[in-house]
Amino acid sequence: MRFFGFFIVAYLLGTSAQAALAPDLDKEITRFIQSSPTVNGLRFQAELVDPNIVVPVCMGGAIEIGTQPGARIWGRTTLQLRCAKAGWMVNIPFNIRVFGNYVVASQYLPAGQKIEPSDIRVIDGELSALPDDVLRSPKGAYDRILSRSLQMGSPVGLNDLKESSVIKAGDPVRLVLKGKDFEVSGEGIAQTAGMIGDMVRVRIADGQVLQGKVLRPSVVVVTVE
Repeated sequence: MRFFGFFIVAYLLGTSAQAALAPDLDKEITRFIQSSPTVNGLRFQAELVDPNIVVPVCMGGAIEIGTQPGARIWGRTTLQLRCAKAGWMVNIPFNIRVFGNYVVASQYLPAGQKIEPSDIRVIDGELSALPDDVLRSPKGAYDRILSRSLQMGSPVGLNDLKESSVIKAGDPVRLVLKGKDFEVSGEGIAQTAGMIGDMVRVRIADGQVLQGKVLRPSVVVVTVE
């Protein structure tokens, strides 16, 4: 069920808000919020912060609805109502509550644990009350490592996760040596594990051990000065 329409907004804003807003203005505000990229497709409630604000009549014209440049229609938001014909503008503060699915820990998860499907679940709740990095789909957490412990029911955020090792000790890897005017490649065996961007040690056929950066799974780059 979507939280929009005249009757829902009237219920949320109260009878004094109905008196303050023109009969169709609440519908236009709802359409404007609904069309925002951050809200589009989600359920929301638009709560008028100050129901005593009165919007003047826009004689001979239509009221334009907008926001300040770069403003996000999410949480505490100020909408700008403008009547070009009459030359007035009113700032109306709203609390935009947005609802949808997000990922939480299904049990206590210690730091360093690799996320498995049974470790997390999806629930429905108020997204606008959560950190911006909260995961909306469990796929974004699978096979990643927790950077901090999470209590059961805690939201899982992108910043709570890091990539699992894409190279493990003993894995065969392609070693790329890059210099100023050359690039050659060969084979080696990883001596240490690492994620993308980590430095790992690789033993080559003659027994020499080189250190390079993990470029992607199974590929290590050694920069030669």
